[in-house]
Amino acid sequence: MNRFRKTFAAAAAAAVLTLAGCGAPGEAAEGDAEGGEVVIGYQPGNTVALLMAQGTLDERLEAEGYDVVWEELAIGTLVLEALNTGNIDFGHSSDANAIFSAANGRPIEYAASENPYPNGVALVSQVDSGIEEVTDLEGTTVGVVEGGNMHYLLLRALEQAGLSAADLEIVYYANAADGMAAFQQGEFDVFGTWDPFLAIIQEQMETTTVLDAEGLTDNRTFYFATEAFMETKPEVLSIILEELQESNQWANENPDEAAAILADALGLDPAPLETANARREYGVLAMDDAAVQAQQDLADTFFDAGLIQNEITIADYVNPDPTWIPENVH
Repeated sequence: MNRFRKTFAAAAAAAVLTLAGCGAPGEAAEGDAEGGEVVIGYQPGNTVALLMAQGTLDERLEAEGYDVVWEELAIGTLVLEALNTGNIDFGHSSDANAIFSAANGRPIEYAASENPYPNGVALVSQVDSGIEEVTDLEGTTVGVVEGGNMHYLLLRALEQAGLSAADLEIVYYANAADGMAAFQQGEFDVFGTWDPFLAIIQEQMETTTVLDAEGLTDNRTFYFATEAFMETKPEVLSIILEELQESNQWANENPDEAAAILADALGLDPAPLETANARREYGVLAMDDAAVQAQQDLADTFFDAGLIQNEITIADYVNPDPTWIPENVH
């Protein structure tokens, strides 16, 4: 495990590259036949950022003749846009972002899935509000990010309870900070949010968890690559996923140390990251039938709710016979 002691600061210092500097579309996957440059997009505080901090992928690919360039992108939408334009080769984004990208005609290519994380998204109310279960949501105001994982959770929960969005008022907030401030100021009765911000609000206020995603949605995130990268460098993609799985297993065995690395990247206190790590299991999974169905259910729900205008078939974006799944990923 000593190879995982590399600090986030040292790795981040090597990651100074702007998106414009990544080259013209399609150049990221190009290079010499026996090497070249691999450009990876990451968001601060996620599993790809954790891999970057550990430095193991850089060492592994350097031995294969490749240089790794780490491109920081603030949100998953930007990761998918950078993949679509060929400015990066590989990246990580949420389930909902992928649906919107595909529905808007921007090709996506699923490389793998993360483990489901149903306890990492929830709807919470203030402890004395009397709102304790889904049926109590009728007539209330619920704050969510439009098209976010908590919005999907709300729609699924309402459907299961025999309610609809018309039975309550849905208020959209722009980002986690705005959502927390609005909830604390009483601008809505129920706050839909995700870890680590879920852990933060639970730490700062006395709340009741109306429900989390257990039994309703997977709350997965996914790994993506460009079609060119998949076709020309499947062996490199396999190494990336193999090292991600090793990194994820290390995080499971060292949750507090992983939390410290992620907290540093996000500029947060480690405590909420420790809480978040305690209710998740890190891991990489192949895009099996369960992963495809989870995304299809999300896409169908968003289409029925009018959040996307085009029906999509997730299987169209998944290679049925991937050659890049390493032995440590199932």
